[in-house]
Amino acid sequence: MDPAAGQDPYFNHWADAAAAKTLAAHPDKSVVTVAAGITPSGVVHVGNFREVITVDLVARALRDRGAEVRFIYSWDDFDVLRKVPADMPQRDMLTANLRRSISAVPDPYGEHDSYAGHNIAAFESSLAPLGIQPEFIRQSQRYRAGAYAEGIHLALKHAADIRAILNSVRDKNTANTRLEDDWLPLSGFCDNCGRDTLAFHVAGEWTVHYDCSACKHAADVDLREGGNLKLPWRIDWPMRWAHERVCFEPGGKDHSTAGGSFDTAKDIVRVVYGWKAPEYVGYDFVRIKGRAGKISSSKGDVVTVADCLEIYEPEVLRWLFVSFRPNTEFQISFDLDVITLYESYDRTRRIAYGVEPAKDAQARLVAQRTMQLASVDHRRIGEGDVMPFVPGFRHLSMTLQIFEGDLDKTVAYYEEAGQVKGDESRRLTRQRARCVWNWISEWGPDEFRYKLRREPKQRELSGDEATCLGRLVAALRGRDEVREDDLVPTMKSLCQGTSLDNKTFLPVVYDLLIGRDKGPKLTTLITAIGPARALALLAPSLPAGA
Repeated sequence: MDPAAGQDPYFNHWADAAAAKTLAAHPDKSVVTVAAGITPSGVVHVGNFREVITVDLVARALRDRGAEVRFIYSWDDFDVLRKVPADMPQRDMLTANLRRSISAVPDPYGEHDSYAGHNIAAFESSLAPLGIQPEFIRQSQRYRAGAYAEGIHLALKHAADIRAILNSVRDKNTANTRLEDDWLPLSGFCDNCGRDTLAFHVAGEWTVHYDCSACKHAADVDLREGGNLKLPWRIDWPMRWAHERVCFEPGGKDHSTAGGSFDTAKDIVRVVYGWKAPEYVGYDFVRIKGRAGKISSSKGDVVTVADCLEIYEPEVLRWLFVSFRPNTEFQISFDLDVITLYESYDRTRRIAYGVEPAKDAQARLVAQRTMQLASVDHRRIGEGDVMPFVPGFRHLSMTLQIFEGDLDKTVAYYEEAGQVKGDESRRLTRQRARCVWNWISEWGPDEFRYKLRREPKQRELSGDEATCLGRLVAALRGRDEVREDDLVPTMKSLCQGTSLDNKTFLPVVYDLLIGRDKGPKLTTLITAIGPARALALLAPSLPAGA
C-alpha cells in the first residue's frame, strides 16, 4: 500500500497530513521548500523551538514520501532592538543601542559578532543533538547584499495595493489608524547613526531617498547595491515566500488570528509577488509548569532548548513535541512530572518494539511512527528489531545516588547485572543517567534525594528491632553478591513472630543505610550497594555476638 496515499496507519501522524497537503498543493515542485524563522532579539527559548521542530517533522514526512526537501531557517536579525530584555549584562550599553539593528548591536558577552549573533549561536548549537539541520539564513546579510532588491522594488511599485490590504484589516480594529496615502512599505537603518528613524520617498526606478530624524543624515540608496533598507515584517514575510518558493511554513497563534500577519501575507504574496501562500500550520504556546503566561525573552529567565536537554534526552524532548498536535498547548515540567513523562516515553517505546502489547495492530504502528519521528536519526523500528535496554528513570535515580553520581560505576552496575549489553544500550544508559543526575542535583525534591552513610550509626534497638535486623544481616552474611529476587522471601518473613511489621521496622533499616525513615525500594537498594557495604552499615547496631 502506498503510504503517500494516506491509507497506511504508519503515516497517520499530523506531520504526515501536513506533508500530504503540501505535496498536493505543489505537485510539480522538484524541490519542496519548507521554512521556519525567528527574530533573535532575546534568548531564543524552548517556546520558539516549537516552530523549528514542527517544520523538521513535516520535512521528515515529506522525505518519507520521496520528496526532495530544502529546509531553511531564517534569522530575522535585521530587526530593530526595541527593548533590553531582563537579566542581560551591560544594560547601559544595550540601552544606548536601542533602535539599531540587532545585527549591529555589540554582543554584551563579548563572544560573537553581535547581540543577534550571540543568541543565534546558542540556539543553533542546541539543535545539533536533536538531529535538526536546516539551512540557516541571516536576513541582515541577505538585505545588505542586495539579494532582495527585486522584492523591495515590487513592493514599492505595489505600495497602493499593500496599503489597501493592510488598511482593510486596520479598518476593523479601531485601535489602529489607517496608513496614509504617502506611506511606503519600507524600513531600515541610517547609514550614519544606525537607527531606524527614517522617512522615505522614491527618488527613481531603483532609488530611494531617506532622511534620518535622529541625526539629520540624508542619503539616496540604490536598492540593487544593497545597504541598510528592508521591508517591514508584514511585507518581508510574503516577499521571502516568493523569493524562496516556500511550500510549507507554520506560524504562532499570534500570527494565525483573523486579520493577523498570515492573513495579510496571503494577499500580499498573491497580489504583489505572484506566488501563493505556503501550506500553513498554526501552533500554540509552550509553557513552563509553575510559571504564569507564555515564555517571553523580554522578561528574562527563559528556559532554552539547552536547558531542557540537561534533563530530557534528545529523543524524549522530541517525543514530547511529536506527541502533541501543533495547535495544542502543553507544559514542559522540571518537577516530579519528569518521571511520569519518561515513563510514558518508555511505554511508547516498548509498544513500538512489541515488548508491551498494544490495543491493536494500528496502535503499534502509530507508536512506531511516533518513535521514528522522535528519534534523532529518523530510524524506523522494523519487525524483529530488538529493543536496546535502558533503565527506567526511577531505578536510575536510585542507582545513581548509591554511586554518588558516578556515571561509569552506574553503567557498570547494569552491565554486571547482565542488562546493559552492547554499545547502543551502553550509550542510552549513560545518556539517560546524565539527565537523571542533572535532575536529581537541580530539581529533585528533598524527599527524593538520599545518600548512603559513610560511617555506620550506632542505634539503640528494641528487642524486636534487633531480632528483625539480625534476620536481615544473617541473610546477607557470607555473600559476595545478592540478587533482588533472593531477598524477597527474607523481606516477607522479616518480622514474623514479633510485634513489628515492615511498615514499622523498615524505617530502622533506612535510617542505618541512608539516614532517613524511608527511601527507594529496599531490596533494590541492598542489591545495588552489595552485601558487604550493607553489612558494614547495618551490623554495628546489633548486640555483641548477634
